Amino acid sequence: MKFDPTLYLITDDGYLEGRNWLEAVENAIKGGVTVVQYRSKGRGKTAREMYEELKALRELTRRYGVPLIVNDRVDLALAVDADGVHLGQDDLPVEVARKVLGEDKIIGLSTHSLEEVEKANDLPVDYVAFGSVFRTPTKEKPVVVGVELLREAKKRSKKPLVAIGGIMPYNAPEVIKAGADGVAVISAILGFSDTYKAAESMKRAIERTRRELKLLGLLP
Repeated sequence: MKFDPTLYLITDDGYLEGRNWLEAVENAIKGGVTVVQYRSKGRGKTAREMYEELKALRELTRRYGVPLIVNDRVDLALAVDADGVHLGQDDLPVEVARKVLGEDKIIGLSTHSLEEVEKANDLPVDYVAFGSVFRTPTKEKPVVVGVELLREAKKRSKKPLVAIGGIMPYNAPEVIKAGADGVAVISAILGFSDTYKAAESMKRAIERTRRELKLLGLLP
């Protein structure tokens, strides 16, 4: 399955509780989401509960041809035949995850500094996430890197780079102009009741900026 990180949605229990979460994700995909990452933290779900949710999400993402990435849990990714995993700096080592998952699965890695970005160049990862670019309500004490450091990270990275953290339609153009290959979001889509319109708005902001950059000869 083709991996296009343009609009990368991360699920979050805090934004999905009390609503039809699968419908919210489906509408976001219809609105333009290109990757879905299943992330469930801090809500005390059992592995069985997460497995059942992932089964439903796997069926949904397959129907729309959108890659499904699982946060942290290599075992659950294997259990539902997800397209890959996303790992943090303190999670299972990337080299180990690659051995377990094989060469065909997607592996992403969170990075928060230029040093971590450069180290990722020599790791068997398919993309890196870099941030938090802006302040975000989904992290208690986010390391805010800013747009200038994002620009430098893109210059140093040999992997596709996905910007994350506090990105909304109004500041997405800054992120794309800094060179990000895509944006990862939670509240920018799941924070709204109409996830279709929220995703559409973000996708439109990204595409409009890319068109401008192409006209200026700054994008191939």
